[in-house]
Amino acid sequence: MPKTAVITGTSSGLGLDLANHFINEGWRVIGLSRKPSPINSQNFTQKIVDIQDYKSVEFVFKELKNEALDLLINNAATFTMTEFCDTDINTINTIIDTNLKGSIYVCKYALSLLNKDSRIIFINSVAGLEELEKQSIYCASKYALTGFAGVLGKELRSKRIKVVSIHSGGINTPLWNTSNPYPCGNVSEAIPTQEITKLISFIVNSPVNIEYKTIKLFPSLEWHN
Repeated sequence: MPKTAVITGTSSGLGLDLANHFINEGWRVIGLSRKPSPINSQNFTQKIVDIQDYKSVEFVFKELKNEALDLLINNAATFTMTEFCDTDINTINTIIDTNLKGSIYVCKYALSLLNKDSRIIFINSVAGLEELEKQSIYCASKYALTGFAGVLGKELRSKRIKVVSIHSGGINTPLWNTSNPYPCGNVSEAIPTQEITKLISFIVNSPVNIEYKTIKLFPSLEWHN
C-alpha cells in the first residue's frame, strides 16, 4: 500500500516540486494550497484551502479523517522585504497568520492521522535562526516556528513521530520577484528547489532510528553564522 503525504503550498515553487517528487516515488500526495495545482495524477488529491483560516483547515482534515499519514510537510509561506517602520498591519497579520499560525493549525488537525514512525517537516528559514534586516516580521514568524517545532518534537517522541526543521537560505522560487528582489544577486544562483527536495527525500528514507532536528543550508552567494 502506498505511503501518504500531506504537503502545503503545492501550487508552485518548492511545494509543487516536492509533490511531484513523492508522486513519482509512488506516494499518494494530498496537496493543500490557496490556488489549484497544475499536477494531474491519480495519486494527487487537491484541497483548496487558505491555512490562515483554522476553520477551513479543520474542515479539510475532517474530510481526510480516514487517511493514515506518513509525512506532513509544512511548506506554505509568505514573505516580503520591508523595513518594520514601513510594514502595514495587513502585511504583519498575513505573514504571522500564514507562516506561523497556519503551520500550527495544520499540525493541530493532522496530528491524529499521523502513523507511528512518520515525520513532520517544517520548511523554515535562516530567518528562523538569525536577525535579518528588512525581514523583521518574517523573522518573528520563523523564530516562533522554530520554537514550536522544537517543543513539538519533544512531545511527539513517545508517539514515534519525528519533527525536522529545515532552515534554508535563498531558494529559487516565486517568493523572489520584482517586489521582493533577491538581495544577493541573481536568484537563479540561489538554491534550486530540487536540492531541497533531494534533502527531504534523504531524510524521509533514512532509518527510523535516526533523528534530524535542525538543518541549516544556504547558497554560496550568502553567508550565515
